[in-house]
Amino acid sequence: MKIGAHVSAAGGLVKALERAKNIGADTIQIFGASPVQWKAPLPSSEEAKGFQSLAKKLEIGPVFLHAPYLINLASPKKNLAKISCELLKSHLEISNALGAEGVIFHIGSRGEGNEKEAEKMVIHGLKDILKNILSGKLLIENSAGAGNLVGDSLEEVGNIVRGVDNRRLGFCYDTAHGFESGVLVDFSKPSLDKFTGELEKLIGLEKWWAIHANDSKTLQKSNKDRHENIGEGYIGQEAFSNMLRHPEFKTRPFILEVPGFDDNGPDKKNIDILRNLI
Repeated sequence: MKIGAHVSAAGGLVKALERAKNIGADTIQIFGASPVQWKAPLPSSEEAKGFQSLAKKLEIGPVFLHAPYLINLASPKKNLAKISCELLKSHLEISNALGAEGVIFHIGSRGEGNEKEAEKMVIHGLKDILKNILSGKLLIENSAGAGNLVGDSLEEVGNIVRGVDNRRLGFCYDTAHGFESGVLVDFSKPSLDKFTGELEKLIGLEKWWAIHANDSKTLQKSNKDRHENIGEGYIGQEAFSNMLRHPEFKTRPFILEVPGFDDNGPDKKNIDILRNLI
């Protein structure tokens, strides 16, 4: 079973792999470029080869990239939607250069725009990206449901996945966001079975490629995106134990995006907690 974390790539991409090894992660997520800039340069050939070589040596994988939070494919502001598509294209190219599995991204907010029109815009944008970049995967991450964010329900994500209809578009389920939006708040075996059944019907289990394993600092259905260390939030260790042992959950990589017990991001203690819950 693969358990890992989002790790910093400060100081160079290979530093992320070294940090991952130090905390006991065997799968990782990184930012492939600055998450607060609209430009995302490709790594040099030397850096990309060095990253792939070290990842293989350390046996760390799959590797995922997380797209910048600047991206808003659902924006009614056409220029923002356009440059968001271009930025996501750039990060997919970086992902391909690094030999990564794909790019996990948030769809964004429709603002005051119409729900159906926003959905059509997102589908059009994703089709264009996948048409122009011929390899690599994109993973839609579910949102916590604040404001008019798109993608807080399995139905909404499923509409987009089916609308794009491309084998390279899939899904990353965030446990905190699902709890905060009300998608999954009961973690008993029957409830997990029901959830995975709905996921199969609306998105397709073959499209579910990763899990963001985060406890929630806020109550269920709060619509507030607040991550907490495993067992320190309202989801709790028993829920994660049930997920880690569930036949559908346990086959996907679990990637932590928690604050860490020293507030320095995902750490060995959180990874060890998850491993001990299996």
